[in-house]
Amino acid sequence: MAKDKTTLPPTGAGLMRFFDEDTRAIKVSPKGVIAITLVLIAFEILLHMFGPSIFGS
Repeated sequence: MAKDKTTLPPTGAGLMRFFDEDTRAIKVSPKGVIAITLVLIAFEILLHMFGPSIFGS
C-alpha cells in the first residue's frame, strides 16, 4: 500500500486567531451576567404579578 501524504498549505488554513483583550469592550464577569439575568427575571415576574393592578387594565 502506497503512503499518500497530504499537507496543508503554509498559510494557516483552518486556524483562527483570538485576541485576549479588547480595550473598547464593556467587561462584565460571568457572576455579573448571572446576577443581571436573575434581576431581570425577577422584575419580569413582578410585572406579571402586579402590572395589571398598577396600570389599571
